[in-house]
Amino acid sequence: MKKMTTLMTVISLALPLAFATPLAASAATKPTTTAKPAKTTKGMTYTIAKNGASFFKTAKAYHTTKTAPTVYKALIAADSSNVTFTAKGKLKASTTYYVTQSIKTAATKTQKSQTFLNVKGQGWVLASGLTAGKMA
Repeated sequence: MKKMTTLMTVISLALPLAFATPLAASAATKPTTTAKPAKTTKGMTYTIAKNGASFFKTAKAYHTTKTAPTVYKALIAADSSNVTFTAKGKLKASTTYYVTQSIKTAATKTQKSQTFLNVKGQGWVLASGLTAGKMA
């Protein structure tokens, strides 16, 4: 009885391999189409200033003015003090948002110092695009 179960197990494991080889050979002869690579957008890379990252215990209210500021996706480097921001979309104008974090970047020869705020559930926004307080 034990030999029979062992034999059935071996057959059930070998059966898919027996059919996989002919299918793989026929698949290799068919022409393949390659998808075009996704368009990459180059982001802005900044150096985080010393003591530049702040986390708020409670979210602070900010609102947008009549203009809609750009929302960025941030890639923060783990081994260096660099952060790369890539444009992601825009916030609605004249709306209240809540900010949980801020990053201040260091000024270089080519870039001015900037402050970015992390809008809860949206992404990172330049601090100049938001005004402190709730929308009236």
